[in-house]
Amino acid sequence: MIWYKFHLGDYITHTTHLSDAEDLAYRRLMDMYYMSEKELPLDTNLIARKIRLDLDITESVLGEFFEMTETGYFNYRCHVEITKYQAQVENNRSLGKRGGRPKKTESITESKPKVNPKKIKNKNINTISSVTPTASRFEEFWATWPTSKRKVAKTVCKAKWDRMALDPLADKINAVVTRLKASEQWVSGFDPAPLTFINQRRWEDDTQTDSVSSGRRVI
Repeated sequence: MIWYKFHLGDYITHTTHLSDAEDLAYRRLMDMYYMSEKELPLDTNLIARKIRLDLDITESVLGEFFEMTETGYFNYRCHVEITKYQAQVENNRSLGKRGGRPKKTESITESKPKVNPKKIKNKNINTISSVTPTASRFEEFWATWPTSKRKVAKTVCKAKWDRMALDPLADKINAVVTRLKASEQWVSGFDPAPLTFINQRRWEDDTQTDSVSSGRRVI
C-alpha cells in the first residue's frame, strides 16, 4: 500500500520513551510493514540493513512493538489498517468489473422495467418463484477457526475464499483447521491469521487431510 492513516495521538502516547534512533527505527519498520503488506521477515540483520539502522536498535524496537511469530514479526495495528485497505481495493475492483458506481442521477424507479398491468391481472402470484443464491461454506470455515486476535478481516477472507472457489474443499479445509487448533503450536499462540492460511493454501501441507475428511482413521 502506498498510504496509511497515521494516528498521531496514539503514536505519541506509546513512543515518548524512545530515543531519537529508536523512534526513527519504529517509523521505518512501520513503513516497511505497510509497503510489503505482510509481516516483517524473521532475519533481523536483513531488517536492520533495510531500515539503515544498528542491529541492537532494530531488535529492541521489534521486541517492544512487534510480535515474533513463525512467519515473521507481526504488528496488530498495521495488520488492521492493511486489512481495511485491502477490503477497499477489493471493493473498488468489484465495482470496476460492474462498470463503476451508478450515476447519482439514476433512480431505482427508472431502472425498473415497465409492466403492463393487464398482462398480469389474471396471473397467480404464487407461480412467481425466486432463486435463492447458494450459501457459501465460508461461514463454516470461519466458525471452525479458533478465537484469537489474528481472527480478523472476515470480509477480505470471504472474498478470497469465493475468488478461489474453495467451497468444494470446505470439508478438507475444516478438518485440517479442527486438527491444527488442538495442536501445541496453535494452542501456544502461534496460529496464523485465517487470511494467511487461505492465501498460502496451508491445508495442502497437511498429510492427514484425506483420512480426516473421509472419516478414516490414520494408523
